[in-house]
Amino acid sequence: MNHRKFRGYRQVGYSPPDVAAMGKAELQERRETIVRLRDLIGEADSGGEKAVPAIREILDENPDLAWRLSNLGTMAERLLVNELTGEKDLLAKEMMEHQLESMRSEIAGRDPSPLELLLTERIVATWLQIQLFESLYATNPGNHTINQGNYYQKRLDRAHRNHLSAIRTLAQIRKMGPAVQINIAEKQVNTAG
Repeated sequence: MNHRKFRGYRQVGYSPPDVAAMGKAELQERRETIVRLRDLIGEADSGGEKAVPAIREILDENPDLAWRLSNLGTMAERLLVNELTGEKDLLAKEMMEHQLESMRSEIAGRDPSPLELLLTERIVATWLQIQLFESLYATNPGNHTINQGNYYQKRLDRAHRNHLSAIRTLAQIRKMGPAVQINIAEKQVNTAG
């Protein structure tokens, strides 16, 4: 899923280098680094512990590659989409991915701060969870025991509270203005972009 398709949307933590500003030698070196990293990941997946220090070194020098090759948020989203659409319903998956991207773009707005981007991701993720839990709750309603019905309803209620909490937090951050600093774990976080 390309998180930068709509109106310049970017993902927090993902700062790729400016490929347009790179020379041929730099581009070739980057391609070789990506190929080497993929080979090392294959080795590590096969139990090759010696590949891990080399992977760490490459990622230390190219932190954007960690996001490019493995994004936990995207993986979780894909799992939820698969749960909602089924493994083989490719059209529904494609439609849903575009809907989620449109939602991200609209919620994030123009030139969002990193904190606004994180909250946007959370809002989209919790919305998706609500859709999943509603579909699970609605599936065969006559076949649920009272305990199963209560379980699904509690999951749905919790997802809805999380969703509203993320929306409320985003609204509060935006209400504070563009140059607000928040202290988190003794570190200042600037909410301005």
